Amino acid sequence: MSPALRRLLGYFRPHLPKLGLSLLLMSVQAAVPGALVFLIQQVLDRVLIARDQAMLTVLPFAIVGLYLVNGAVTIGRGLITRDVAWEVVTRLRRELFSQYLRLDAGWHQAHPVGERIARLVNDVTNVQYGVSGIVTAVQKPLTLLVLVATAFHMNGTLALVAVALLPFIAVPIDRFGKRLRRTSRQTLDNMAGLSASSSETLAGIRVVQAFGGEALRLRRFDQENERQRQLQLKVFTAQLVPGPIVELIASVGIGACILVGGRQVFAGELSAGELVGFMIAIALVNDPLKGIALIQSLTQRALAGAEAVFAILDTTPGVPDQGRVELDAREVTVRFEGVGFAYEAGRPVLSGLDFEVGRGRVVALVGASGAGKSTAAALIPRFRDPTQGRITINGHDLRELSLHSLRRHVAIVSQESFLFDDSIRANIAFGAPPGVEPDDAAIEAAARVANAHDFIVALPRGYHTRIDELGMRLSGGQRQRICIARAVLRDAPLLVLDEATSALDAESEATVQEALERLMADRTVIAIAHRLSTVQDADEILVLDQGRIVERGTHGQLMAAEGAYAALVRRQVGG
Repeated sequence: MSPALRRLLGYFRPHLPKLGLSLLLMSVQAAVPGALVFLIQQVLDRVLIARDQAMLTVLPFAIVGLYLVNGAVTIGRGLITRDVAWEVVTRLRRELFSQYLRLDAGWHQAHPVGERIARLVNDVTNVQYGVSGIVTAVQKPLTLLVLVATAFHMNGTLALVAVALLPFIAVPIDRFGKRLRRTSRQTLDNMAGLSASSSETLAGIRVVQAFGGEALRLRRFDQENERQRQLQLKVFTAQLVPGPIVELIASVGIGACILVGGRQVFAGELSAGELVGFMIAIALVNDPLKGIALIQSLTQRALAGAEAVFAILDTTPGVPDQGRVELDAREVTVRFEGVGFAYEAGRPVLSGLDFEVGRGRVVALVGASGAGKSTAAALIPRFRDPTQGRITINGHDLRELSLHSLRRHVAIVSQESFLFDDSIRANIAFGAPPGVEPDDAAIEAAARVANAHDFIVALPRGYHTRIDELGMRLSGGQRQRICIARAVLRDAPLLVLDEATSALDAESEATVQEALERLMADRTVIAIAHRLSTVQDADEILVLDQGRIVERGTHGQLMAAEGAYAALVRRQVGG
């Protein structure tokens, strides 16, 4: 048994009582074909040939009753196994989504959204085939055992002739099963790529249309879509072929039984009813034989999905949550001590950052694009960890703090004014600390601080107005002010502003800047800015160049020094 299958079976362990009941129903269901064979033999020998009027009256009711029991058992067993299947799938999907939430920003950046969604939907759904495989793995062999036992009970010689070739069915089952698993894995991988490409195109539809890239993106989609069609055809072929091959092998045994059995009837050693009943028993063996082939097919499809899911579940987050210190402070001091950061096998993005910022003070990081400003900001809530040095809050290395404790003390307003497809109220309320349900007064107060209340109440449903995906019904300034309201409601002592006004026009920037100044009051603030006009009042400005601090001081001091900062300011003013 493969490790993936063993692990997958572990998900069924909590459902053993239900599966036990299902097994009992399967046993009843497996006995039905054998009983049907005996009834047919009785019809031929004791009713039609012997002309037994009493038996003729009883047998129709017996057959109807047999099928009634079979139908009830089939429905009951089907409902139980499907219930178990979806409970397993639901649990596995939740575990995968929970793992997504734990994995660090670097992992998410390396895996497109469409791919992650495909794993969550397609790969997990494929696991449900494992339930069908388990059910089939029990029911079909049981049915096969009953029918073979019935055949041996009726005529041992003919039964030996019929089953002589059955071991050969293992060859196509094994060969096509391995092919199916490999192809199913390729299909799921390709679907993840197709989903990622489609998601990317639709998310950037304005860019695609603005640059006339529809034909290019459609061509790429067609290539991946055609690849998916070919792979699906291979999967279907690997599923389809074993059944007919098994039937062909079984038909050789049936043909031999007809030849041998017919001669026994001619010799008076076997009645016609016994031969017909035996042949029906052997013919019914085809279905469980194909079911055994189906076991391999379903199991391999389930394992193809499970292996990809388990690989993600086993991924160790790049930012492990191993801290044991629970921070609880209304004021914080942040210190960078020789902080450096580099991506794997890449040149350093940050090197030797040293600075400190406490309550009521603002430290601004400025510099050209690519200087490392946003990377430094990402280290504070531990979206990534430094590769050199350390960052402390109130003397604690960030890695000593539990992640939820650290992030509860940090509010972030970035240039990406992301809003959920939900009401404005829900978007603001998302900023509340975990477990806290803010009331309407708290949400309105946060919106007023953020200069958002007036335009919100002017909307059709006020705070209950729903925002479509990415908030495109609102202007950039309005979206940003909702994000600021979310940060206000967080009421965190440490505020990180990552180019919060860089994407706004001058009028919106002024309104948002006013809201930010209210938010910044009496907090520890680290501000990253491209527009230098937004950081002129900072207590200290750090000028970064290729990840290093090359200048530091107030706006006035840096302008007087006529260095890199002054050059940046003049360049922007001149622009």
